[in-house]
Amino acid sequence: MSDKLNLLPIVFLGGGLGASFRWLISLASIQMGAPLWGATLFVNTLGTLIYFLSFKFSAADVVWHQHFLRIGLLGSLTTFSTLSYEVFSAVKNGQHIQAAIIFGLNILTGIVIAVGVLR
Repeated sequence: MSDKLNLLPIVFLGGGLGASFRWLISLASIQMGAPLWGATLFVNTLGTLIYFLSFKFSAADVVWHQHFLRIGLLGSLTTFSTLSYEVFSAVKNGQHIQAAIIFGLNILTGIVIAVGVLR
């Protein structure tokens, strides 16, 4: 376990960068007048694309890369909790079609990217 704890600073750095990018993208979305769920769709799509490309184009034995990029940066950039909240809010406000679109686009784009990159 102590060997794994040596990776904590790498995960911490990646997580801080990913969370900061996520926040900046949300601010940009608000500034452009786009719906906030569009920012969530964007980061989830971008994060999924980078995640699967990292499997395709990186060496499997590069431990720092896996922890910095996949766990830290992409783990904090993409956000299932925000997606869940946005779908819940749309349902609560009676916007059932918008809730289905938000959910469907986030899930479907992830699957399409995975199939497209890894096939």
